[in-house]
Amino acid sequence: MKIMNRRDFLKLAGIGAAGAGSIFTLPGAITAALGRGVNPPANDDRFTFIHFTDTHVQTELNGHLGMRKAIQKMNQFDAAFAIHGGDIVFDVFETDHKRADFLYKLYRDELANLKMKTYHTIGNHDVFGISPKSGVKKSDPEYGKKMFMDYLGEGRTYRSFDYGRWHFILLDSIDITSDRSYRGLIDYEQFEWLAEDLQKTGKARPIVIVTHIPLITLFWQIVDARRTPIPPGVAIVNAKKVWDLIEPYNVRAVLQGHLHIREKLEYNNVQYITSGAVCGNWWKGPRMGHPEGFAVIEVNGDELSWRYETYGWKAAVTESDSRGH
Repeated sequence: MKIMNRRDFLKLAGIGAAGAGSIFTLPGAITAALGRGVNPPANDDRFTFIHFTDTHVQTELNGHLGMRKAIQKMNQFDAAFAIHGGDIVFDVFETDHKRADFLYKLYRDELANLKMKTYHTIGNHDVFGISPKSGVKKSDPEYGKKMFMDYLGEGRTYRSFDYGRWHFILLDSIDITSDRSYRGLIDYEQFEWLAEDLQKTGKARPIVIVTHIPLITLFWQIVDARRTPIPPGVAIVNAKKVWDLIEPYNVRAVLQGHLHIREKLEYNNVQYITSGAVCGNWWKGPRMGHPEGFAVIEVNGDELSWRYETYGWKAAVTESDSRGH
């Protein structure tokens, strides 16, 4: 497996780190590294797309081979595109440059086998060096979200795009805290962008929102027998503010990751779907009875349905479930 150096990657693309927003439109090997392109139709009332999340790519426990097997299964579906829900690698949160570069290159090389364009949502494990264990200083030019932006984010950490009549919004739910950790939050600047994006989209068009850390979930009620408050790293802390903003619009689904479980809630005709994890219990078997897999989502008119697809992965070792995310 050949893994291109990231600086060589940007040099070949003809861009510097600040210009990485052109990655998705680059020709040849660069486009292949992020999946094939897609030409959205002007009006497509029926299509399929894939939501896969929490790949946690690593060579340990054969995680990269697990992703490869998942991609082989994804390629069996006639999907228009795919959306990665975050926690792409495992991890760059508490590692140095060498390890972080290796993981992002490893992911990109495996992704080249996917036969559809892929959009990426940032996860907490994709944020570079924010743990003190990493040894990375805050002054490092790639500290935080810059590395994700260069590799996969098209120069951004949140964005939107259209496919047919449908509008898709990919949020950045990771807020880096002052103690060099994270919490789920849609910050002020992004909130203002989201309000403007929704206004431009209008109240008639169907919308899908994608976030790594869930907006709404029952997970903590299930796993916490003491009924303590939901930790800020489990769900978005300003969810009510976000919900108030999106409620007047035709949001049909909110796709979520982070928890490595399958969950579907519905409120006011909006589906909140947490679609498992490609890596299951961090490549150590199923997570709380939820096997490794991904979501196949069918769109028909203004309606959306989903199913969970496993891909036959057998973990090299198994470990009891944990609450980690």
